[in-house]
Formats: sequence, structure tokens, C-alpha cells
Amino acid sequence: MSEGRPISRPALVPHARYRWDKVREQHQIVYPEGVLVLNETGAAIVRLCDGRTTAQLLATLGAEFPDARIEVDVEAFLRRLNKRRLLRDAPAS
Repeated sequence: MSEGRPISRPALVPHARYRWDKVREQHQIVYPEGVLVLNETGAAIVRLCDGRTTAQLLATLGAEFPDARIEVDVEAFLRRLNKRRLLRDAPAS
């Protein structure tokens, strides 16, 4: 997927996985080339990257954080993950 193309159903690529590192007490995406450390917000987004639509992801986060304006920030975060080649567009189920 090119970085300019919108992600409609974000999911981590097969060679990347989310984990909580107990020793370092941090959220991470682990992949063969390295580790990406996530803050709480990033972790909340990544845990929802399971093939649901971006609209469903935003709705879930919106219900969890009703006072936050999240759409622009979430889409920018997903674009950054896509640019690092950590996301794929999951097929419709």
C-alpha cells in the first residue's frame, strides 16, 4: 500500500505485533527491524488495528474518549505507521 492511499481497514502487518513489555513497563510494536515504543494513546489505537474499518476504530475511541477530538490525530498516527510499513489494509470480512 502506498503511503498516500488511505487505510480503510488498518491491521498490523504479519511480521509486527503489539506487546506490553513488563520489564520496561512500556507498550511496543515489535518487528524484525526493531521496536517502536508507544505511549498510552498510541497503544489504544494499535490495539484496535484488527481489521475493523477506520470509521469503526474512530467510533470505538470516540466512545472511550468522548471529550477528545481524535479523528485528525488518529489518522495522522495511522499514516505514520503505514509509512513505516507496519500497517496493511485488511480484507473485508
